[in-house]
Amino acid sequence: MSALHRTLVLAFIAGVSAVGCLGSTGVDEELSDQKSEPLEGAVCDTAAENSDVTLSCPAGEVIAAIDFASYGRPRGVCGGFQATSCNASTSKAVVERACVGQSSCTVPANNATFGDPCRRTTKRLYVQAACAPAPGGSTSGGGGSTGEGGSTSGGGGSTGEGGSTGAEVCGNGVCGAGEDCSSCASDCGACQSCQGAGPSTTPLDTEEQAFLRIINQYRAEKGLGALSACTSMNRAAQGHSEDMRDKNYFSHSSQDGRTPWTRMCNACYELGCGGTAMAENIAAGNSGAQGTFDQWKNSDGHNKNMLGSNFKVIGIGRATGGGTYGSYWTTVFGGSSEASCN
Repeated sequence: MSALHRTLVLAFIAGVSAVGCLGSTGVDEELSDQKSEPLEGAVCDTAAENSDVTLSCPAGEVIAAIDFASYGRPRGVCGGFQATSCNASTSKAVVERACVGQSSCTVPANNATFGDPCRRTTKRLYVQAACAPAPGGSTSGGGGSTGEGGSTSGGGGSTGEGGSTGAEVCGNGVCGAGEDCSSCASDCGACQSCQGAGPSTTPLDTEEQAFLRIINQYRAEKGLGALSACTSMNRAAQGHSEDMRDKNYFSHSSQDGRTPWTRMCNACYELGCGGTAMAENIAAGNSGAQGTFDQWKNSDGHNKNMLGSNFKVIGIGRATGGGTYGSYWTTVFGGSSEASCN
């Protein structure tokens, strides 16, 4: 049998067990859903590894204290954040230095800033701050002009925070109705950039749609609920299939070291950053949906992923026309839905 006609399959699942030749490098501890209500008046933000936390106080106030900060594997909701065993000891001190006394601040969530509290684990930064009136009353920043580029703290020169005009003021710590992430990152936070496949190949093609119908019919026969496709997860799956095809390899680990969980997080499946069960199947050699489904159905580990009762959403990516095997498939599974799932 020629190399071109061979088929390969691997399965990889986070937080449960690994099958095939790869060990589990996903979540290192289970996260439970927190039921505490968000704390009124607290200023909170969370960010996935390699993105930013941005805190902003109301106009006329500055960040007076950091009530909670953890870079690692924190959990909970605003007012009920909790650190876990994966927690950088520098977390609170780093955030305090960057934020206390400022009307708004941005802190990078990465190992370079905090150190690496738990290797080979996708991490997050959770921060809760308390705001208080700024010293002197009228200043909204921790030192006068709170713009990102020097003396222009507003979007119009002469109209300041106390003026009678209704114009939004970039740099006053408030993300107003006329501002957004592209026009005023200091107030509204930087726009998120989603990695993975581009907009032309992320939508499910005919064979990927067929695969979704096949797997949901299979799950229904087993008494399981249907999986919903998520744009964010499709982006991650399609991106990995294209990467394997274009760079001619076959592995759950990208050649730059990214894991399935990192790819899902970077593709803006926010829950993929550490808050839900996840799994990935990959296959090569069949271009059609039925043939690839049969590959996975006939392999215990992959079949277990397709029939996972904890999974509610799916991402599907197929890339053809290159590499040793000609066709590459990736499916990623998640335990929680988000805005891009339908």
